[in-house]
Amino acid sequence: MPNTKNLTVFILSIISGILLIVSGIHGSIGVYETILSTVALFFKHALAQSIIGSVALILILLASLGGFSVILGGYLIYKNRIRTGKFIIGLGAGVGLPGLILILLTLTATQQFSLIIAQYGIIGWTGIALSLITRAVAK
Repeated sequence: MPNTKNLTVFILSIISGILLIVSGIHGSIGVYETILSTVALFFKHALAQSIIGSVALILILLASLGGFSVILGGYLIYKNRIRTGKFIIGLGAGVGLPGLILILLTLTATQQFSLIIAQYGIIGWTGIALSLITRAVAK
C-alpha cells in the first residue's frame, strides 16, 4: 500500500513533469545511443545485439518523453517501485545532479551568468530542480 510520502513524491513528479513538458526539456538521447552502441561492440552474437538494441530503444524512448517519463517515474514510486521510478525520472529529466553541477560550474567559470538561466529557462530549471528533489525524497 502506498504511503503518504510516496504520494508527495508522485505529486512533485507531476509538477516537475509538467514544467519539463512546458519547457521542452527531455533526456539526452545521444548519451544513451553512444553508451549502448559501445556496449554492443562487445557482443558479436545476433541475439545479444538484438536485446541490446531493444534496451537502447526503450531507454531512448523514455528519455525523449521528458516530463512524461518523470510523471511515470513518480507513479511507479507511488506504487512502491522506488528504484525503477527513480531511474525513469532520471532518464526523463536528463540531468542528474552531477550533470547539473557541471553545467552550473562551467557557466559560472566562464562568467556567463545569463546563460545559466537561458540554458533551460526558469520553468525548465524549476522542473529539473523538482525532479532532483523528487528523486532525493523517494525512499
